[in-house]
Amino acid sequence: MDTGQSRDQAMMSFRTNGTVGIDVMHESCMEGGGTWFGQEYIEVLKQRYPDRPFRRCFEWCAGPGFIGFSLLDHGICGGLCLSDLYQPAIDCIQTTVKSLPETWRPQVSAYATPTVAALPDHERFDLVVANPPHYLECPGDDNYQRLAVDIDWQAHKEFYQHIGQHLEPDGLILMQENQAGSVGGCEDFRHMIEHNGLVITDTFVSPNFYNQPGPWAQIYYIEIRQKNPK
Repeated sequence: MDTGQSRDQAMMSFRTNGTVGIDVMHESCMEGGGTWFGQEYIEVLKQRYPDRPFRRCFEWCAGPGFIGFSLLDHGICGGLCLSDLYQPAIDCIQTTVKSLPETWRPQVSAYATPTVAALPDHERFDLVVANPPHYLECPGDDNYQRLAVDIDWQAHKEFYQHIGQHLEPDGLILMQENQAGSVGGCEDFRHMIEHNGLVITDTFVSPNFYNQPGPWAQIYYIEIRQKNPK
C-alpha cells in the first residue's frame, strides 16, 4: 500500500534557477518532461513577449509544477494556478508552497481535478501553459499511460471546451505538443480549438527540442487566443 509516509520518503526536489530558487518537490514517477523541455518555456516566453508581464499563469496537467514554479521564480508571472488529476502531485505542490517566500504563498493555488470545468469561477488567467499527454496511444505501464496518453484526445477536448471561461480578454494559451504523438501538428487540434471560440494565432517548433533524434524531442508550440474577446 502506498502511504503518505512512503511518498515523503521518496520525495526529491528540482531547483528552479530564477531569483529565489524554488525547490519543486516531486517523485520520480511525476516527471514527464517538465524538468527537460518544459523549462524551455522560460526562454520562449522571454523572447516572444519580452515586454509583457503576466498577472496570473495557469499550468494545466501540471504534475508537481515544474513549469509553473519556474515561471514564477523568473518573474514571468505574478501568480500561479496549477491543476492535475493525480492527487500525489498536488500534495507535492502543497509541500513546495510551504517553502516559498511568505509573500508568494497566497499567490499560488492548486486543484486535484481531471477537468478544467471544475476550476472555481474566480480563477482567471492571462497566461496558460501545459506539457499535456502527447499521445493517443503508446506502450508503457500505468504510470506512463497517465503521463503520456490522452485517449481520443478527450482531455484536450475538455480543456478547450472550458478554458475560455477562465481566460482574460487579452489572455494567451501557449501549448507544448509533440509531433511524434500529434503527427498532424496543430491540425490535430484545430477543430476542438475553433469550435470553442478560440483561434490559433501562431505555431512554431521548439528552438531546442524538435530536431533531436528520437520521439521524445519533436516538441512544437501552439499559440492560442480568444477569437472574440469581451
